[in-house]
This record gives sequence, structure tokens and C-alpha cells, in this order.
Amino acid sequence: MLALLAALLLSTARAATPEAGVQEDASIAIETPAKVVRHFDGSLRIGYADPLDLGQGSSFMESLAARLEESLRGAGKGGADVSVTLHKYAPFDLQTAVVSHEVDLFLVTSGYYIYLSDMGAGVEWISTLKPPQATDPERAAGSVFVVRADDTRYNQVSDLRTAFVAAAGMASFDGWITALDEVANVSQYPKNFFGKTTFLGASGLSVARAVLERDADVGILRVCELETLTAAGLVEPGSLRVVGEKSQQGLACVSSTELFPGLALAAQTYVPEDVRRRIAAAVYSMPVPESGYRWTLANDYRNVRRVAEKFAYAPTNKASDARFSVVEERYKYALVLGFLILAASMLYSVSVSKIVARRTKALVKVIDEKDALEDHARRDRERLSQLERAGIVSELSSMIAHELRQPVASLINYADGLSLYLGGKGHDPVIDEATREIGRQAERVSSIVERVRSYARQKEGLQREIDFCAVVKSAYSTFRSGAASSSVRVSADLVDAAPIEGDPLELELFVVNTLKNALHALQSGSVEHPEIRLRLKADLSVENNPRWVLEVEDNGLPLDDKKFAELSHPVTSEKFEGLGLGLSICRVIAERHRGRLTFRRAEPRGLVVSLSLPQVRTAEAA
Repeated sequence: MLALLAALLLSTARAATPEAGVQEDASIAIETPAKVVRHFDGSLRIGYADPLDLGQGSSFMESLAARLEESLRGAGKGGADVSVTLHKYAPFDLQTAVVSHEVDLFLVTSGYYIYLSDMGAGVEWISTLKPPQATDPERAAGSVFVVRADDTRYNQVSDLRTAFVAAAGMASFDGWITALDEVANVSQYPKNFFGKTTFLGASGLSVARAVLERDADVGILRVCELETLTAAGLVEPGSLRVVGEKSQQGLACVSSTELFPGLALAAQTYVPEDVRRRIAAAVYSMPVPESGYRWTLANDYRNVRRVAEKFAYAPTNKASDARFSVVEERYKYALVLGFLILAASMLYSVSVSKIVARRTKALVKVIDEKDALEDHARRDRERLSQLERAGIVSELSSMIAHELRQPVASLINYADGLSLYLGGKGHDPVIDEATREIGRQAERVSSIVERVRSYARQKEGLQREIDFCAVVKSAYSTFRSGAASSSVRVSADLVDAAPIEGDPLELELFVVNTLKNALHALQSGSVEHPEIRLRLKADLSVENNPRWVLEVEDNGLPLDDKKFAELSHPVTSEKFEGLGLGLSICRVIAERHRGRLTFRRAEPRGLVVSLSLPQVRTAEAA
């Protein structure tokens, strides 16, 4: 029984079930504090824990209470006796009672005492309990890893990685924290070492049963708890096997971890100094029972503080907080990484959205500009096509009017002569009317011819001062937008400005037609490096008659003499859709602008089309 008492006194932990609370001992009056006490009122409340709830520790605590009650006679106010009462708690409720000052004197683990001391809870150490199994009171607490005896998977601590583990509670110093300290020797992240951890409460019996019933692979018990459960008949001898057993000198129980000081007896600092002194004197003067338990002065807690600080040991009464702490500790790096990835994704999404919006805006602008250019090119093509058709009609009209003028004049003369001839041979009304009608219709035809000729003369008068260089540039732009000339290199050598008098539309039509003819000449033959050269320069060779010379040169195949001669009098077209009037229209346009249209062979091959136009003479030159 004394061995069981020692194990019970060494078994204070945090993780109580929600139903666990203050319980009454059968052999001594147990009071449940009704309010929080923050000063000494002449009564001494002693708190302790009995995790297995077997009542075996009560006799030891009763003897302590009796010893203190005898020692504290007359220590109260006005020489009154100090009443001593015992309060048994579930392990975690004891921790809560200490913090809330519901107890004045308490027996807790060395880890929880260091936690209270370091957090400034106002507690003072009085003594350390040395169990009979330990020869050194500073090496009396620790953890044991147990598995089923027939489970051969686990032989050392490193084998426990990813195992399902059952333990008393997260706040149990010698039932969890000391086990993590041992795992830290084989893993950089001891809290994430196990596959799954289940906290069953303060009782080591529930942990042992979880392993035996295969609800867990590994159980974590306190030092000497396995021996206590076996001695009490609660665990069958040999059913559990220790993993990672360490050779510990001075301890009669098996251990898998480093050893730490046992239970600490401490008092609240609001307990008067005289009362605390009497408590210490009574404790140290207690006779050693047959069980071998005794109070000692061992108070070297440096190793305990190291472990507590290493694992941020801070008991909490909220299971949800404990679960969150486990999740936070296990997945903190993954959570941080996930947050960073999420933040980076959001930043990337915003950045991409801005880039897409900016580039979409630029693309829309380019498309709008392209549409505008295409629309402008289409209008230019339509305008030049209409002008070309009008030029063809004008040329045909002039040719027809010119050719019809003489036959019509002859017809009128013959009608007049016939009328005179018949008039001398007698009067015939029918013949007279016929000859007069012939004359009238011939005059009508003549007036139509004159009207066509006057239209052509009016076109010659629609001229104004323009920049021939700007006209050439506009024609070049129209040509590039409407002709399939991507494979032909076109170069231009133009003056800055070339003022002349003329019709810009007709001159633009001339330049476009000339460029089209050059392109056709290059595409109709196999030319290795097809090229069109466009030049506009001043010609000052004739005094008082300065002129602008436009030259369109291609490097097409050489022309024979017959084709070269036909350039001056074109009557047919080599183009499938041509009428043979392109050069005729160009010649008419040149004549209307008092220009000269000439052709010459280029060296070593090709053709040069040249248009010479008079310059506009400025006032200073005049």
C-alpha cells in the first residue's frame, strides 16, 4: 500500500475530464471551498490530488494534516489555533485551485511548481517528497513508454515515430512534457513526432487500458505508475512492455526518460511567515514511516526549468485550447507556408489582373488604331478607285469626243449640201423636213461632244498649290496598305518639301499606279531580291525653269525593244483585270500638270519611270 501511495503522490497532472472535480475523502472531513481566499484567515487549506481515486493516499495526507494542526496551535490571530482541512482534487482542478488561491498549502509536481514560480503566482517552496523507490529526491519523476508485450514493432524511442499514442494530459509534466524531452533527442520536432496523440485524463489506468485494448499503439505513464498498477492488480503482469528503458541508478522503477525532482510542497506567500516556518519545522521533524517516505531539502530545479522553458509548459483548463495548441504546433509551419502561398497568390492575382488590364487596354488601343488605319486605307482605296474610274471615263470621253467631232462636222456639211442641192430641183416638203432634222440631230451630237470637251477642260482648271512630297508619302502609304508587297523591299529618298500647283488626288493616283506597275513587273518574273526605289529630287539643269523629278525604279526583268516601245503607246494590259488605260491616264495627268512622263532602262536591269513637274516659284525668286 505504501508503494501505491508513493506513486499516487508522484502523479499530479493537468488533463482532468470535465466531470472531475473536488471529491471527499472517506476518512477525513473534506471541505469544498465556497469562495476564493486571498488572505490567511486562521485556517489552513491543504490541496492534493489522487489521480486513481483509490483513496490510498488519504492516510498519508491525514497524518500530515494532524502533524500540522498540532504544530500550528496558537499560531492564529490572538493566539488562536489554526484549523487544518484537506481538499482532494482531480489533478487539473488542483492546479486551478492553487492559482485561484482556494488552497493555502499544496502538493504538486516540480514542473507545475516551476510554472507557478516563474509566472509570479506568489508561491514559496517548503519541501520535496522523496519516495522510497528513489535514493535521490531530485531523480524521482519521469515518463515510461509502454506497448503491448506482443507488439514487436517498437523497441526504442525512435521507433515510435507516427505511432498512435495515449497519454494522461498535455499539462502533465511527468506524464507528457518529460516524454517530449526524451523524444527531442531523436527528432527536431518532438511535438510532431507521433502520428496521433489522445489525452485520456489524469488516470494512468485509462492509458494502460487504451494500449491493451488496441485503441493506441503506445502509452505514456509516469515513473513507478506501471509498478503501482501491476501491484494493485489493475494491469496483468507482463502484459505491457517498456520501450527505450534507461538504466537509472538509485531508482527502483523503470524509466524511459531523464529523471527530475518529485512532488514539491509549497505554500501561498500570503500565509504568514511564522505559519510557514512552523509548517517547515513540522514537515522536517515528521518521523520516517515504514514506507520510507520522507521530506527533504532538495530544491535544485534547474533541469525542470530547462524543460519547462523548452516546451513552453503552461497548463490550461480548456480542452479546446489544448487541441488548438496541438494543431497549431503540429501544423504551424504548414499554416505559415499556406498563408504565405495564399498571400503570394493574392498578390500575384492582383498583379496579373493589373497587367492584363493594362495590356488589354493597350491591345484595344492597338486594335482601334489598326481599325482606324484599315478604315483610312479602305477610304483611300475607294477614293483612288473612283478617281481611276473617273480618269478612265474622262480619257474615253475625250477620245470619243475627239474622234466624233470630225464625223459629226462632215455629217452637218453633207446635210447642208444636200439641202442646197435638192432645193434647186424643186420643192419637196418631206425631203426638206428630213434634211433639216438630220442637221438638227447632227448639231445635237456636236453640242454633246463640246460639252464632254468642256468637262475635261474644267478638270484641268481644278489645281492649287500643294506639297508634292506630302502627296508622294500619302500615295506610298496607300500603296503599302492595299498591295501585297510584303516580299518586296521599298525604299524612299525624298526631299523635305516640293511645292507645285496641281490636283493632289490625280497626282496621288499617278504615284499609286506607277508603284503598282513596278510591283507587277517584279511579281511577274522571278527576281531574287525584288526592290522598288522611290526618289523625289530637284532638277535645276534648265535656267529659270526649276522642276521636281519623281522617279520610280524597279529591278525587274529586262524589257525587250518591243515592250519598251509600247510604253509610249499602251493599248493592252498584261494584267488579267486591266484595260490597258493605266499609262494613258498617267500620261493625261502628267499633261494636265504641265509635266513630262518618260521611261528609261535601269542598270543592270529594270525600268525607271520619271515624272517632271514645274516648281512653284516663290516671290523672292521672282
